[in-house]
Parts: sequence; C-alpha cells; structure tokens
Amino acid sequence: MAWQAKFTAQRGKVRPKDIPPAAGSAEAQSDTISVNMDITNMSKGEAVTLLEAMVDRVQSSKWPPL
Repeated sequence: MAWQAKFTAQRGKVRPKDIPPAAGSAEAQSDTISVNMDITNMSKGEAVTLLEAMVDRVQSSKWPPL
C-alpha cells in the first residue's frame, strides 16, 4: 500500500508548526500530489504564501512525516 499524507494550511497560519501532517487519502495513481483549495476570500498572493508554507513544512519534517 502506498503512503499518503495530507497537509492543511489556513489563511494567516504560515509557520510549519501550523501545518500538521495527517493521514491522506489514496489517489487514483501512486506518486501523485493533488491540491484542493477553498479560496473564497483569499488573494492569489495569499494562496501562494500558503503553498510555500506547506513546502516549508515538508522540508522541515522527517520523511515520511507520519
């Protein structure tokens, strides 16, 4: 079975400790990353900042993070 992880970042919370890893769901194929964004009141810049924060979280965590 493939390993899955989910990272959830909230607007305004961009420190790695604010983005805890959790169990993810299996994708239709392995070695896939999907991004699901709810950006109702978010600017493009804020969305990019949150994505960068997720990258920082992955970089600073042990691998795999769970």
